[in-house]
Amino acid sequence: MGKSISTPPVPDYLAAAKEQGKQNLEAAQTSSRLSNPNMVTPFGTQTITYGQPTFDEARYNTDLANYQQKAKNINRNAFYQSGTTDEGNKYNYFDDAAYQDALKAAGKAPDRSAYTSVGTPTVTQQLTPTAQATLDAQQRVQQRLAQLGGTAMDNVAATLATPFVPTTTEIKHDFGGYKDVPDAANFMAKTEVPLQYGIDTSGVAAMPINAGTNAQNLILQRLNPTIQAGDVSFRQQLANQGLTPGTEAYDKALRNREMSKNDLYNQAALQGINLDMAARNQSVNELLNLGTFGNQAQLAGAGLFNTATGQNFNQGITGQSLGYNQALNKAQFQNTAQQQQLAQDLALRSQPLQELAAIMGGSQIQLPQFSGYQPVNVAAAPTFGATQAQYQGQLGAANAQNAANAQTMQGLFGLGAASLMSPAGTFKGLFG
Repeated sequence: MGKSISTPPVPDYLAAAKEQGKQNLEAAQTSSRLSNPNMVTPFGTQTITYGQPTFDEARYNTDLANYQQKAKNINRNAFYQSGTTDEGNKYNYFDDAAYQDALKAAGKAPDRSAYTSVGTPTVTQQLTPTAQATLDAQQRVQQRLAQLGGTAMDNVAATLATPFVPTTTEIKHDFGGYKDVPDAANFMAKTEVPLQYGIDTSGVAAMPINAGTNAQNLILQRLNPTIQAGDVSFRQQLANQGLTPGTEAYDKALRNREMSKNDLYNQAALQGINLDMAARNQSVNELLNLGTFGNQAQLAGAGLFNTATGQNFNQGITGQSLGYNQALNKAQFQNTAQQQQLAQDLALRSQPLQELAAIMGGSQIQLPQFSGYQPVNVAAAPTFGATQAQYQGQLGAANAQNAANAQTMQGLFGLGAASLMSPAGTFKGLFG
């Protein structure tokens, strides 16, 4: 059966942390010395020196006295204990575990190294004579610039003390000098033209109302003497033929003569009517042509008038637009000139500020740059982490051993309980 293992004592983490801090400080000092070598460059040299460490003796003596007082109070005799064996014999033993706990409570004796401060490093750069002369020249220039800056600041103060008054502030919002838009009422087109809608027929040849009127009368005036002379010849002819009035032959011949005369009169009447109608139509057509010509002349005159009116109106509009554009361009030119003048005024006012900014930002001193060096980082030993890991390992081992012992005991207790519950002689071979 395994023996129970007591839980390992908890490490002194405060002491481990202090030790870790000490090692970190030593690693930092080593890294600092390795990362800052002395340099020699074309511009000069750079050397690193470390001051002497200082020891805080007063604080060390105080902490040492406190530790010694705590250690003095720990008496080893106080940790001797008495006990009795199973046979009843008495014996004495030293309780080392309690004694060690008392020593841990008192702490460790103070370490002198913990009271020693690190020497302060000093970096010294020494320029060559040429580099030092160059730096001195730059500093003189910088000093002169500072003096100029003071003068420029006085100019700025004087400028800002005066209110800003631009040369001109007039901006053209309206403009004139151009003609008004021509009134359309003064350019009205002709919409009413005196046209001829009828003709005067008072002078036109009259219509033939009765036979023998107008042209017919003229024809009959020429035909009647011929007919009358024919009647005389016709009667003489009948008398020469021995025909007397009242006889059938005479009446027949006379009837035929009258019919011929009647045909002549009808023909003269028809011809006269045709002539009269032709004359009337000719007159009417002439009047109609004259009326059409007059109307066309009136319409053409109205068209010319309207065209001329429209041209005059358009010319008025063109003139007005030309004058408007000229006035607008003039106003825009004046506004542009005003803005340019304002920009010039602002530029002149800000000129002292620009000069001051140029002076203050000019000719910065350029110090010589020493070549860089790759730093070295020395890591400290992981004392605190190792202390934690060691304690965790010891604690885990103890817990594992105790757990195994507990399982063994549970198994034995189980077998014992089973033997008690079983009939007599069942576990005889197992327990004898």
